[in-house]
Amino acid sequence: MKDTVIKRVELYAVADREAPPIPWADNQEPLLYTNNIVRIICNDGTEGVGATISYTENDFDRCIIEAMRTIVPGLIGKNPLMTEALYSWLQARCTWGGLPAKSPIDIAAWDIKAKKANMPLYMLLGGARHKMKSYASTPMFDTVEEYFPYVDDCIEQGFTAIKLHCYCVYEKDVKLVNAIQARYGDTGVRFMLDTATFYTPAEAMKMAKLMESYDWEWLEAPVSDYDYKTYQRLVDKTDLEISSHGNCLLTLQEVTYALGNGFWSDVRQDATVCGGITPLNKCFAIAEGHSKTLEIQSMGYTITQAANLHVALAHHNCKYFEQFYPYESFELASKTQIRTDRDGYVHAPEGNGLGVEMDWDAVKEASIASYVFE
Repeated sequence: MKDTVIKRVELYAVADREAPPIPWADNQEPLLYTNNIVRIICNDGTEGVGATISYTENDFDRCIIEAMRTIVPGLIGKNPLMTEALYSWLQARCTWGGLPAKSPIDIAAWDIKAKKANMPLYMLLGGARHKMKSYASTPMFDTVEEYFPYVDDCIEQGFTAIKLHCYCVYEKDVKLVNAIQARYGDTGVRFMLDTATFYTPAEAMKMAKLMESYDWEWLEAPVSDYDYKTYQRLVDKTDLEISSHGNCLLTLQEVTYALGNGFWSDVRQDATVCGGITPLNKCFAIAEGHSKTLEIQSMGYTITQAANLHVALAHHNCKYFEQFYPYESFELASKTQIRTDRDGYVHAPEGNGLGVEMDWDAVKEASIASYVFE
């Protein structure tokens, strides 16, 4: 295995032009989603894939693939099985794409490593369980009433937990939370609320108190991740689980500092944003050392879902896995499906590595930009 080296790297920015735009807040333009894929091929034919999602207004994103394009030429000839060495090399690369531009490369290396070991990735990383509970991650609807048939459908599909992407306007969100509680409060379904950092500190506290009275699961991203004092007050003054945005304080040092200073009730992290599987796996240990859960952020395409799910299944301290529903919006060009079963559980794909098989002809057809290095 010392002789295994990277021979070819392919990059694709894949856009589903037919997919409906999905906003997360009342003040956003409709969001367009790009699946930024890296395909690494070794000298012995072993392949690995990684990806990260990007979301932009008005046009599809090309920033991530352009940032990756400046990194990947240096991969040729490197051993992808040396994941720690590769991760250190990636961290030293100069790019304005930041960690999201490096994350897919680390993920693809781990896909190769698990395939060479003839193991599913979650087993290679530790193998805590074969399945876990998931929650449906909603789009934002124009009216409160439109949430009801959606929630009913989620329950019918087997989901036992649902996270509401709301208006992120306090007065409108209160009406939504009250309406959902009135209709579903006695069903046993667990609810979360994601306010995308748009609340004031006072609004965040009032919403946390309301959700606490309803025994909801968690309040996510009530304010900016950098508003440390508000997060500390929310954690101190309520028994509700307070979760961060998960897109800002990403490094191991930042997570350690945040937990050590009581900013969050849990850790919110994503392999495709924080630098890859290497740091996410370590972050789980940091969370466990603080007796915290790490709740995976994984609203994205199939490769994104697979990477995060494998790491979550390698550990015990993650309660739920995020799945955007309806699924079809994020399954473009994937032959593999990752879907919640009728009992509310999600399972890793069959096969070694990530277990994801892509339709590369469909990937190429849907790409708005692509590069090959060898």
